[in-house]
Amino acid sequence: MWRVSTFLLCLIAAPMARAHPHVFVDVTLTLETDAEGRVDAIEVTWLYDPLFTMLVLSDRGLDTDADLSLTDEEKTVLLGFDLQDWPEGFDGALFATHEGRAVELGPAKALSVGMQDGALVTRHRRPVEAVEIGAGDTLRLQPYDPYYYAALSLVGMDGLPDGCAAQIMPPDKEAADARVAEMGNSDDEMFFEEAKVGVHFAYTAEVTCAGS
Repeated sequence: MWRVSTFLLCLIAAPMARAHPHVFVDVTLTLETDAEGRVDAIEVTWLYDPLFTMLVLSDRGLDTDADLSLTDEEKTVLLGFDLQDWPEGFDGALFATHEGRAVELGPAKALSVGMQDGALVTRHRRPVEAVEIGAGDTLRLQPYDPYYYAALSLVGMDGLPDGCAAQIMPPDKEAADARVAEMGNSDDEMFFEEAKVGVHFAYTAEVTCAGS
């Protein structure tokens, strides 16, 4: 989805299209737990930037009265638009580890789409293999696009189990830029396809719990 809109952006603003990222997203993660207090799903909220919002609505002929609100019919049309046509190997821009072990996330299910402060906001849910965060354990969450077409900023963590806390750490952008330069930074889109630099610009949330 982001790549399709990147193509549209290229047509509108060719000089900008040479820079990465193309899309900007504020992310909120909400943990869901089972009866035993184990994390078994993550709800993901994506709040898009106004330019991307304009491109999506224009491309689909929506919000023709430009009042920056969506009718119920338009919401039905848009629901899940950003979960379609994920390229092979794309993991949904969310990565999780528990005590250094990768946590498997299931396929995304669209929950809602709407407008917030003049921008598109969507919610989807990812099931998780049940994770029990014991005393001294760390559940590590990183929302990012490996190809860095989209820059994801983690702005909130909700739904923490009782006795748990989350620390959100932004990326060291200067260090990330330096690392990308070492890798041979290029205006060529194929560089970002192959180098997968997004991880260097990732926000990280570390969830720890006091335990029973």
